[in-house]
Amino acid sequence: MGGVVQQIHHSGITVKNIEESIKFYGDVFGFKKIGGVDLNVDQEGGMKGVKMIIAFLKAGDADLELIEYLHPNEKKIKERNPWDPGVQHISFKVSDIWGLYNKYKDSIEFLTPPVDFVSEEIDTTWTYLKDPNGTILELSEDHKKRVFKT
Repeated sequence: MGGVVQQIHHSGITVKNIEESIKFYGDVFGFKKIGGVDLNVDQEGGMKGVKMIIAFLKAGDADLELIEYLHPNEKKIKERNPWDPGVQHISFKVSDIWGLYNKYKDSIEFLTPPVDFVSEEIDTTWTYLKDPNGTILELSEDHKKRVFKT
């Protein structure tokens, strides 16, 4: 019997300012807002009286959910590093990784310039950056089909 997971449904990111984040993901990566909702819920994630704004974005086959909490509203961004346990990243498959890097390297915090990774199974170029909320994003440009051996 196979696993129960069929695919990743979407990635969700908590943001400090939803309009700023919609603009960032739209301008840099071409995401379009396809929906949204304002929610007041009695309990969410163990918190009572939660108020939030949610925006749903799409680019290609990638679905992104942005969430701004209005209550509770602590907006501190804690420093996160790729090597910290529990830190996640979202990887976007892109074309022209060097073009993106050169266009945004002065206005976006990149953790590394694009790096080539070549092995028997993979030929890709990747880089990491942070969005305005400190979320770690990976950009990956594949040069041949990825074949992972199981």
